[in-house]
Amino acid sequence: MTGHEEGRGSPALDGNMLAGRLGEVFGVDITSATVLCVGCGREQCVAELVLYETGMGSTARCRGCGAVVLRATVIRDEVVLDLRGTRTLRVPLPVTD
Repeated sequence: MTGHEEGRGSPALDGNMLAGRLGEVFGVDITSATVLCVGCGREQCVAELVLYETGMGSTARCRGCGAVVLRATVIRDEVVLDLRGTRTLRVPLPVTD
């Protein structure tokens, strides 16, 4: 299976499904974070990504060009992220008083 075909056999979801898994890692709601796609340069919220869930984890694709932007999986007691399709990930910090 090539990287371009990865995850395409499962039904497409949106990036909001990453909230739980990535929220554990970052400690904030990650769905409002923005990513910049390496493939086409499109800036989009994580919630806008097209997400495919497989037995091995999650594959999130750019809504513009379909390139893999990030992959996330749980291996034993770790969340493993592959962000090589992301040029930047901007995570808004919670406002503190």
